[in-house]
Amino acid sequence: MGILPCEVEAEHTAIELIGTDRPGLMSEISALLLHLRCNVVGAELWTHKRRVACLLHVTDEETGGPIQSQPKLQRIRESLCNVLRGDCKDSKGVRTDFSTSVTHTDRRLHQMMFADRDYESREEGESSEDRELNGKIIVEDCDEKGYSVVHIECRNRPKLVFDTVCTLTDMQYVVFHATIDTNSEMAFQVCIYKKVCFFSTWAVVASALSVSIYRSNKNLITC
Repeated sequence: MGILPCEVEAEHTAIELIGTDRPGLMSEISALLLHLRCNVVGAELWTHKRRVACLLHVTDEETGGPIQSQPKLQRIRESLCNVLRGDCKDSKGVRTDFSTSVTHTDRRLHQMMFADRDYESREEGESSEDRELNGKIIVEDCDEKGYSVVHIECRNRPKLVFDTVCTLTDMQYVVFHATIDTNSEMAFQVCIYKKVCFFSTWAVVASALSVSIYRSNKNLITC
């Protein structure tokens, strides 16, 4: 799914959407916001395994600023949830939230996808190209030293280290050392991180990193 990058000021309302992806979804969302007299000044979305995370920046058509009316916000929330829900009976459901604070869009999309637990299962019919995009990941535990080491080998691209650190941070791990080496096509990362909680096993860490690399690669490619 394509991405619409943009620079937006703080004078807007951010709408966060999580739901099941389907053809025509963004068209329906745009039409609804137009009907509710909201101007979309920026939008960015990620899709993975038939789920979509979207961050919309909108203003009130009447004032040109953030939407202040609570009844209007509630009407927008209910309407967007109905559009996201559609005829689908996805067990993960849908979610709509609002914010007027400035946030790093890619960082927030990482958090939204992770909260949706999109790393818990593989997509069916995964191709050889998909497996290449997933990368090769090995996690080693050094219990006696209180840290773990993750080795990542995957296709090189912009923001790869950012995606890696975001994923480990979302899983409540602290990266305190890393080495990165690249050539024209591949990137090799070694990250040493401390366990600040026992949120997950090494297998879950590897799965989450693999999904993060795959998801971001796919969204960059289709941009």
